[in-house]
Amino acid sequence: MAQRQLWLRGSIAAVAILIGWVLYVSSKQIERNRRIQTEVSALETEAAKIRRENETLSEKISYFASDDFRIQEAKKIGLKKAEETVVVIKPQPENEFSKSATAEERQSAEQGATGSLPNYKKWWNIFWNS
Repeated sequence: MAQRQLWLRGSIAAVAILIGWVLYVSSKQIERNRRIQTEVSALETEAAKIRRENETLSEKISYFASDDFRIQEAKKIGLKKAEETVVVIKPQPENEFSKSATAEERQSAEQGATGSLPNYKKWWNIFWNS
């Protein structure tokens, strides 16, 4: 009977050691899977960010390749199309009254001076009497 109890205790100890070893290996595997999943989700987030950046860059590239952009940039450096005419409007020099007067006084003075004139004469004065 003593040998049977010894064998039973040995078996229980072996099973306990086996269960402990299985739990240890399983916990290591679970931890490894968790780390891998964390890394995968971080990489997926980064991939989505890179995808958005690529879309933005593609849109910019297509805009920079468009005629609208070329025309806009050409106008910035003073170029024009062959059929276009450039008109430069010079600002009127300020006199003593306009420097010291308020905006309302200047507006009423301008209206008084040209208020009774028809539009075509006002335009004529702007272009030819400046």
